[in-house]
Amino acid sequence: MVKVTLIHASWCTACPATRRFWKDLKSEYNFEYEEIDVETPEGQALIDKYGIIGVPTTIIDGEVAFTGLPKKAEAIARIS
Repeated sequence: MVKVTLIHASWCTACPATRRFWKDLKSEYNFEYEEIDVETPEGQALIDKYGIIGVPTTIIDGEVAFTGLPKKAEAIARIS
Protein backbone atom coordinates (compact mmCIF):
# COMPACT_ATOMS: atom_id res chain seq x y z
CA MET A 1 0.00 0.00 0.00
CA VAL A 2 1.21 3.49 -0.85
CA LYS A 3 2.21 5.62 2.14
CA VAL A 4 1.68 9.39 2.02
CA THR A 5 3.24 11.61 4.68
CA LEU A 6 2.41 15.31 4.78
CA ILE A 7 4.86 17.60 6.57
CA HIS A 8 3.02 20.75 7.68
CA ALA A 9 3.26 23.66 10.14
CA SER A 10 0.75 25.60 12.22
CA TRP A 11 1.99 28.93 10.76
CA CYS A 12 1.88 27.74 7.14
CA THR A 13 -0.82 29.44 5.03
CA ALA A 14 -0.88 26.75 2.31
CA CYS A 15 -0.97 23.79 4.72
CA PRO A 16 -4.72 23.75 5.57
CA ALA A 17 -5.69 23.45 1.88
CA THR A 18 -3.10 20.73 1.35
CA ARG A 19 -4.32 18.80 4.41
CA ARG A 20 -7.91 18.99 3.06
CA PHE A 21 -6.67 17.91 -0.38
CA TRP A 22 -5.09 14.69 0.96
CA LYS A 23 -8.00 13.94 3.31
CA ASP A 24 -10.41 14.28 0.37
CA LEU A 25 -8.28 11.90 -1.75
CA LYS A 26 -8.11 9.49 1.20
CA SER A 27 -11.91 9.24 1.10
CA GLU A 28 -11.74 8.17 -2.57
CA TYR A 29 -8.51 6.13 -2.74
CA ASN A 30 -6.90 3.48 -0.59
CA PHE A 31 -3.53 4.61 0.79
CA GLU A 32 -1.87 5.06 4.16
CA TYR A 33 -1.84 8.70 5.30
CA GLU A 34 -0.17 10.57 8.12
CA GLU A 35 0.42 14.21 8.97
CA ILE A 36 3.54 15.34 10.82
CA ASP A 37 4.08 18.83 12.22
CA VAL A 38 7.43 20.27 11.20
CA GLU A 39 7.98 21.53 14.75
CA THR A 40 7.92 18.07 16.34
CA PRO A 41 11.07 15.93 16.78
CA GLU A 42 9.70 13.54 14.14
CA GLY A 43 9.13 16.46 11.79
CA GLN A 44 12.65 17.77 12.35
CA ALA A 45 14.08 14.31 11.65
CA LEU A 46 12.25 14.21 8.29
CA ILE A 47 13.44 17.75 7.44
CA ASP A 48 17.03 16.59 8.03
CA LYS A 49 16.60 13.24 6.27
CA TYR A 50 15.04 14.63 3.08
CA GLY A 51 16.56 18.13 3.02
CA ILE A 52 13.10 19.71 3.08
CA ILE A 53 13.20 23.49 2.73
CA GLY A 54 9.49 24.38 2.66
CA VAL A 55 6.07 23.25 3.83
CA PRO A 56 3.75 21.73 2.98
CA THR A 57 5.86 18.87 1.64
CA THR A 58 4.38 15.52 0.66
CA ILE A 59 6.50 12.38 0.92
CA ILE A 60 5.21 9.33 -0.94
CA ASP A 61 6.79 5.94 -0.25
CA GLY A 62 9.95 7.49 1.18
CA GLU A 63 10.53 10.06 -1.56
CA VAL A 64 9.70 13.78 -1.66
CA ALA A 65 6.89 13.98 -4.21
CA PHE A 66 5.43 17.48 -3.87
CA THR A 67 6.15 20.82 -2.26
CA GLY A 68 3.06 22.97 -1.97
CA LEU A 69 -0.42 21.93 -3.04
CA PRO A 70 -0.18 19.09 -5.59
CA LYS A 71 -2.12 19.04 -8.84
CA LYS A 72 -4.89 16.47 -8.40
CA ALA A 73 -4.06 14.43 -11.51
CA GLU A 74 -0.38 14.17 -10.51
CA ALA A 75 -1.26 13.17 -6.96
CA ILE A 76 -3.71 10.49 -8.14
CA ALA A 77 -1.07 9.12 -10.53
CA ARG A 78 1.35 8.73 -7.59
CA ILE A 79 -1.11 6.97 -5.25
CA SER A 80 -3.04 4.69 -7.60
